[in-house]
Amino acid sequence: MSGIPENRIFSLDAVRLSVDAAVHPWAAAEASAIEAHWAREQVERPWLYNGTVLLHRGLQLDRGTISGISHRTPFAALLHWIKCQPGADVWHLFGSAVILSSDGAMLLIRMAAKTANAGKVYAPSGSLDDSDIRDGCVDVDGSMMRETREETGLELSVAGAEDRLLCWRSGGRVAIFRRFRIDEPATLLVERMRAHIETDPEQEIDDVVIVRAPRDAGPTVPPHMQAMLDFHFAAPDFNTGWQAAGNR
Repeated sequence: MSGIPENRIFSLDAVRLSVDAAVHPWAAAEASAIEAHWAREQVERPWLYNGTVLLHRGLQLDRGTISGISHRTPFAALLHWIKCQPGADVWHLFGSAVILSSDGAMLLIRMAAKTANAGKVYAPSGSLDDSDIRDGCVDVDGSMMRETREETGLELSVAGAEDRLLCWRSGGRVAIFRRFRIDEPATLLVERMRAHIETDPEQEIDDVVIVRAPRDAGPTVPPHMQAMLDFHFAAPDFNTGWQAAGNR
C-alpha cells in the first residue's frame, strides 16, 4: 500500500523520485496497446506531440515525504494510461504552481484547443520530463518554475513560496502543489501573462482566469484543481511558513 491519502489536500515536506533508465515495466508490457492507442490519437488529434515524459512506480508516503522510481516513457504511454487507468503500479505525479497576487486572487490558465487538455482551467503545470532531472533525481519544484515560465512568462524564483508542499491524489494521479505569492495586483500580473501568451510560439494557453472564489474558475476545472480551490479559499489568509524570494 502507498499510504498516500485520496481525494483530500494534505501537506508534504518533500518529494523524492529517483530515475531508473530501464523501461517502465507497465509500459513494456503494454507496448502494443500504447502504439495502437497513439495511432488513433494521431487521427483524432494530429497536433499532439509524442515527446518523452516521466511515469512512476512504487510511490510511498513516509514521514511527510513521497518517494518512488521514475521512468522515461513516450507521451503516448501517458495518454494510454489516462484512458485505461490500470490497476498496475503506475503513477502520474506532476507539479502545479499556484500563483497568488498581492490582492488575494489566484491566477489560473485555460488550455488552448490544440492541446491534450483543451479548455481545462488549472494552475500552471505539466508532466515531468527530462529537463526536470537533476543528478539522477526529479526536481518537482524546478518543474513548477519551468512550466510557469514557459506558460505565463512569470519568474517564480522572485516570488515568496510556501514552505511546505500540498498534495492531492486520486488513484494513480498525484498533484503536487506549492503556493507562490507575487507582490503585484492581479490586473498587472494578468496583463504581463497575456502579453506573454500572445507572443508564445507554442500557443498552448488560451487565456488567464482570475479566481477570487472557487466558482470563478468555471466548469472545466479538473478534480485536482477544484480540490485546491476549495482548500485555499476555505482559509485564504492562511498562516504558514514562507520562503522569501532568493532563499530557494
